[in-house]
Amino acid sequence: EFHTFPSVFMQDGGGGESLGIYVPIKSGSLLIEPLIMYSSSSTETDYDDYSLDDSETSESDLTLLIGILKPTRRGKTRSYYGIRFGKNWHECDEDDSNNNNYYYNSCGEDSENLIIAPTIGAEYYISDNFSFGGEGMYTMVTIEEKEEEYSITSKQNMLIPRFIVRFYF
Repeated sequence: EFHTFPSVFMQDGGGGESLGIYVPIKSGSLLIEPLIMYSSSSTETDYDDYSLDDSETSESDLTLLIGILKPTRRGKTRSYYGIRFGKNWHECDEDDSNNNNYYYNSCGEDSENLIIAPTIGAEYYISDNFSFGGEGMYTMVTIEEKEEEYSITSKQNMLIPRFIVRFYF
């Protein structure tokens, strides 16, 4: 599957920043789409000035989604509608022993994000193994950040259009 606008490039913290493993499963009259995405990054800062300690920041995102879609087929066209839902876990660790960045925390907070996305789409089969189509996904993400003194709950809503080219084997 190839997307011209992968949703992971359009999201900020609620869906991951990497492409994942996508394995659609046909179950009776439903299409089940589990999706696993993982990304990690680290940044190391080495200061040349002897009065500042070096620092290191590492971040990771794990997203687990499942889609439950109802497909209908008419000729060479398959349309589908349903919902995708899941969770995203974002972890960030900043090692800065002298608090050089006291006023600027580049790391952010650890968070758990609940993702709900009603979805509608269609694809046209050029052959048995090749199709192209489009999809619209209205993504609702609830972000929860917890600290010792407080917790913050944020909500993001986003319409994600996609043009999809698929090869089946």
